[in-house]
Amino acid sequence: MKKSFYLMLVAALAMTFANVSFADDAKDEASDAPKVEKEEPVFNADVPEEGSVEDYFAFIKKVQSQKNLMGKPRPANQKEFRDRAVTVLKACNEAADKILAKDSLTKDQTTDAVKAKVEFVRQLARIDASYKDELASLPQLCKDKGLDALAEELEVFNFVNEYMSALQSGNKGNARKALDQMIVKGETEGKKITKELAQGLEFVLQYAEYALEKDQLAEVYEKALNLFKNAEDESIVRAGKMLEGTLRRAQLPGNEMLVGGTFIDDTEYKAEDYAGKTVLIDFWATWCGPCRGEIPNVKKLYAYYHEKGFEIIGISSDRDVETLKKFIEKEEMPWKQMMRDKALVADGQTMGSYYGVTGIPTMILIGPDGKVITINARGQALEKALAEIYGPMKEADDADEE
Repeated sequence: MKKSFYLMLVAALAMTFANVSFADDAKDEASDAPKVEKEEPVFNADVPEEGSVEDYFAFIKKVQSQKNLMGKPRPANQKEFRDRAVTVLKACNEAADKILAKDSLTKDQTTDAVKAKVEFVRQLARIDASYKDELASLPQLCKDKGLDALAEELEVFNFVNEYMSALQSGNKGNARKALDQMIVKGETEGKKITKELAQGLEFVLQYAEYALEKDQLAEVYEKALNLFKNAEDESIVRAGKMLEGTLRRAQLPGNEMLVGGTFIDDTEYKAEDYAGKTVLIDFWATWCGPCRGEIPNVKKLYAYYHEKGFEIIGISSDRDVETLKKFIEKEEMPWKQMMRDKALVADGQTMGSYYGVTGIPTMILIGPDGKVITINARGQALEKALAEIYGPMKEADDADEE
């Protein structure tokens, strides 16, 4: 299955009323006539007490327009702008409710109103915790309106939202609960597990190491893998194979990692060249912004610790080796590099596939004993790990004093 932040699925629901333009009430005057700027409208988000379905759709369209959002009085600062945006969302949500309360709606009107409400409540819940209960109730609303596919998407979205919120607050118990609920839902669906749920599980399991204790990983992954490999949908079965790699990567700390392949200078990787050294395996690409953001820190650490035994092997997802070589030369990156499809290990699998690397940068640090220290060696985590092995870096002024 295609890999991206699938579970922000509600954000991908195209707003029916997104692009709004207003025709001028008066016709254009002759080209030589003086231009008169039209007065900016006064901001007003009061929902009409009574109106037709069309009236409320028109209200939503009007209030959402940027002209009206920025109408008089203009927001004076970021807080006022944010407050106005919340006012717009609440007004539009209320208007959507008034539409859904009408009798004899067409299927299209019902669908448009529900999708609009979903978007409004989803955004409000991110700002105001009091809307979380309403967000949780939306799957049932969708089912009541005959929108089963949207109900499934929202139910999965709510699980993922709960999972990620729990991780951000450091509540492993709630994160595990949300993950278990997803697995139970999948077991209930059996072979007919939906793509939405499979994509949700595929996403959250990338962060399982933060939600689970190490001895729980295998148990949870085994349950998830059973769901994937027994699915009727072939794309879900294929995704399960990638999950096997994600599990291997999650279990790497404290264990050895398979490394192999051909560098861009056409030399082969030899394990003996790296024996007894600390090795950073850096999955990256020249077009990846966060990857480029790591380069200054990695270069600094390499310059300081290389003579002490620190090595780096870059594994690039670039498709053109010449582009990679030019970038390396420009950025003065002296360590060895492989193209991703040349980093081959067990049975011809690439290292990226074998270890379920679906996002970059992914930075894995192997200690001098050949065992993985961490699979998240970014930023300060890398500096801290190297300091524990070789001692902390000395500041320039300290070095001068010596």
